[in-house]
Amino acid sequence: MFNYQMMTRLNETGLFTWTSQERAWLRMMLNHPAAREALSPVTLDKMHNMLNSEQDLNLQDYLTEKAKSEENSVSHPLLRQLRLIILHHQGFRMTGRVRNGRTSHDEFGFPYKLEYSMVKKEWYVLWYAPRFDKLMSTKLHSIVTVEAEPVEPDTASGYTARIAAITEKRKTTITIEVLPEFNQELSRILYAFSCFEKQVEYLEAEQTYRIELTVPRNEMDYVLSKMRFLGKRVRIADHTVLRERMSETAGKALARYAEKDPDMHSGRANEVQHRQREEGSLAKADGQ
Repeated sequence: MFNYQMMTRLNETGLFTWTSQERAWLRMMLNHPAAREALSPVTLDKMHNMLNSEQDLNLQDYLTEKAKSEENSVSHPLLRQLRLIILHHQGFRMTGRVRNGRTSHDEFGFPYKLEYSMVKKEWYVLWYAPRFDKLMSTKLHSIVTVEAEPVEPDTASGYTARIAAITEKRKTTITIEVLPEFNQELSRILYAFSCFEKQVEYLEAEQTYRIELTVPRNEMDYVLSKMRFLGKRVRIADHTVLRERMSETAGKALARYAEKDPDMHSGRANEVQHRQREEGSLAKADGQ
């Protein structure tokens, strides 16, 4: 509890703490070829200077690489341009490939976030389309051309407010309880939900942590996958739909493992009948 409160206070004051292992890892990552694509020369030099005194993290001393799939670049040529557009609250004019092989030309949008999918290994730009009043998501590799377009400050503020309103409508809250016998694993559990907004409450009388997650509705399946991964350490306290889905998952798993192999079942039945016949023969012999 003390550790979590301390980290929360530090985050509220804008301070960031990192370990020597994390600094060594970052120094190693800065030597990756993608770092020169993702960061400007000034930022890259500044970070190198900050980490000069750190030890090298030589993973080759501990790991042996035997095989791997083809590695795609974790960077993209459009990242820097889109990041600057977002930073300066500008719009863009985009031409990109859409479904069915069609191309969308000169589409106006207001970008507000860049995301990287760890599953698909792809970068996405999230943007607001005023013409449709919708939030859109586009893969960077689907973009043919993109150009910045100035937006008046008042208009940009209106777009930002609309993005916040639509995003808020798409969110829901889920309360997760940590079973008291697993309180010592709170850090691991919080890490599993690190991508979501959350509040942690400790019920001293029950010695129970309650984690309130604020989750986009389209991320429900991700929450369920994490709940299944954490197993008996946690339970959903208040979300009826998710509780039912977890119960359904558990029921299907139990049913699968409770199923009997027909061959084994018939073999077991024959064994029981044979034993009963033997017991009946012995009883007759004793009677005689």
